[in-house]
Amino acid sequence: MLQSNEVSSELIDLIYGSLFGECNWQDFLDRVAQTSPNGKAALHYHDLASPIAHVPYVSGFSRTEVDQFSSHFASVNPWIPRLSVVPVGQGVCGDEIFPRKDLLKSEFYNDWLKGQAGCETSIGVSIIREETRTFVLSTCTSSADPDFNKAATGRYTILAPHLKRAFDFIRKRDLLAPEKQATQTLFDSIGAGLIYVSEQGRARQWNRSAEAFVEAGFPVHIAPDGRLALQCETSAAVLDFLTSRKGVQTKPHTAIVKGKNKANYRITLVRLQSDAFTEFLEGPTVAVIIEPMITTPFNERRDFLMETYKLTATEIRIASSIASGRSPKEVAVADHISYETVQTHLRNIYSKLGVNSQVGLVALLMR
Repeated sequence: MLQSNEVSSELIDLIYGSLFGECNWQDFLDRVAQTSPNGKAALHYHDLASPIAHVPYVSGFSRTEVDQFSSHFASVNPWIPRLSVVPVGQGVCGDEIFPRKDLLKSEFYNDWLKGQAGCETSIGVSIIREETRTFVLSTCTSSADPDFNKAATGRYTILAPHLKRAFDFIRKRDLLAPEKQATQTLFDSIGAGLIYVSEQGRARQWNRSAEAFVEAGFPVHIAPDGRLALQCETSAAVLDFLTSRKGVQTKPHTAIVKGKNKANYRITLVRLQSDAFTEFLEGPTVAVIIEPMITTPFNERRDFLMETYKLTATEIRIASSIASGRSPKEVAVADHISYETVQTHLRNIYSKLGVNSQVGLVALLMR
């Protein structure tokens, strides 16, 4: 039989193995559960602003037990309100923070802990404590032996700094992912703003173009608490939904909004597919894309186009918008004119420039 320090070393190896892909977090959690009699382990977090618990990673619990806990019994769990008095990183047994004689009389014990899970107490540790949330590793066990459970809390204390280091690494890795950096640069190259928004609408990362839009105050701004605010009420409601744990998306949300500078912008919201463990820590990630609907005309060529090709100011604006990748329908929406009117302008532009398609128009204006 493995000694306690050998078990701790094995679990630490599984933490780093899970972090670097040699195994997975389920392997770690399964092994944690095995360290206690009838052990049922979970990685979960509790939001103090909500009675609903979030328990995405479990070992040993049935789906019904998890659902019942999340939807009701977490709100009557006598241990959760007392977690705040236990230092982060210190392993603890439930009997140490709430008298066992009172636990045995509780709805939580009789209807869920003993009644459903067949357990007597829980051993756990707070890994990260934030303003409203606490991330916890815990194991319910049928052991009521105070000496055995006390020894187990020491193991959780040993694991805590390694788990925190792993969680911090995952968060930093997500923020500094090369593919995200490349995407931001790409959006900068076309003058589009890109903001990554996480749970509770907090802006986590943005490119230079988005920073310029935010500083100008249109069509978005970032509040002092870090939340992203959209001027479009519909888009703001969609963002609130997509950054919630229950938010799902079948296609991107797009809206045309007018900024404070009276210019039109296209706002696109896309919920990204995140690594499961990153989503556990950070919640969903939504990409907010901000694009000016009418790009600044080619200033250095404006006079040339007007004098040489006799294009009007309206035709130059429409031509530059098409050249920057807008569709005729998008130009119509942005300019508050009909699609047919845009097509008429395009025919006149083609005729004056001597081209016969949007491809020819783009090739001429971009060379």
